Amino acid sequence: MGSEFAADAGAVVSSLIAYEREILPLVRGELDRWRLRASSIPDPLLRGAALSALQADRRNPEATAVFAILAPRSRRAETLRALAPLQIAIDYLDSISEERVPDPLADGLALHAAICDAVSPETKSGDYYIHHPQREDGGYLDALVAACQKAVARLPASERIVPLLRRAANRCGEGQSYTHAAAREGADELEAWASRHQSAPGYLWWELAAGACSSVATHALIAAAADPRTTADEAALIDAAYFPPIGALTVLLDDLIDLEDDLEAGEHNYLSYFANQNEAANRIGLLASRAKAAVADLRHARRHRAILAGVAGFYLSAPSADSGYARPIRGRLLESLDPTVRLIMVAMRLRRHG
Repeated sequence: MGSEFAADAGAVVSSLIAYEREILPLVRGELDRWRLRASSIPDPLLRGAALSALQADRRNPEATAVFAILAPRSRRAETLRALAPLQIAIDYLDSISEERVPDPLADGLALHAAICDAVSPETKSGDYYIHHPQREDGGYLDALVAACQKAVARLPASERIVPLLRRAANRCGEGQSYTHAAAREGADELEAWASRHQSAPGYLWWELAAGACSSVATHALIAAAADPRTTADEAALIDAAYFPPIGALTVLLDDLIDLEDDLEAGEHNYLSYFANQNEAANRIGLLASRAKAAVADLRHARRHRAILAGVAGFYLSAPSADSGYARPIRGRLLESLDPTVRLIMVAMRLRRHG
């Protein structure tokens, strides 16, 4: 046990060093580049949404950039050029999908078709803004899609991975769309949609929905495409590890730290489906155990475990993770996952206060 912990701790430390030294400066450069592009969007509402997403949600591209550590070192910069515009697009679409429109589901599905297009080289599914009241973005969304497409096409295993990548991205886009619509129209359609994604037994429908609308499987598959040795079968195992368990865990923890704000704003929050905090803690602990088991047989298992520890540590280090509601959940996660989560928590707290 001691040697295994030491090896996992070493993987976490080396991943943190690679992230801080190699990856974070690159993703911040990408954020600066897209912020400049967003500032020229003609429509003031879309411009405000794009700039707000780049500022308020900058933690998302910075956090998902960690998937670049799964790629061969020589291809990490190339991988990041796909990861960053994809997550920036997701955050932008998340922001404009909160606007009140006559048909929020149709609007969301049309907008989020961009996510699937972004990982499908030379694909354009139609007018993303067809149901949206604002549309003059100066080519901003198309540029994000094209940048991701170009980067994905250059990855050596992309041809083998793209079919799975498209499925994961489509699942994410649909999940985002149904989730936003549920905030306005109730959860019936979200539940029906999630029930069609029963990929493994033992998941509650809202855990499937949460896992589906997460982008982590898409990012993990992009990183896998950067490795010329990745086969389609290996990519399927990666997708199964990230959907549902890691994706669901990510979304539920994100909702945990946003719980008070979401309740105050009347926004959808997946934690509301649990009967109480004890059920939430038990189920999230179970998801963490399943996630840990799912990555154990992957080729880069220690790097995947480091990412899983990073997901938990990133969210558990937030001040709101110390609320009365969150404490049982934090306790169960620390029991279910490796002790390396605590290393991540310390590192994240130092970064937040640094």
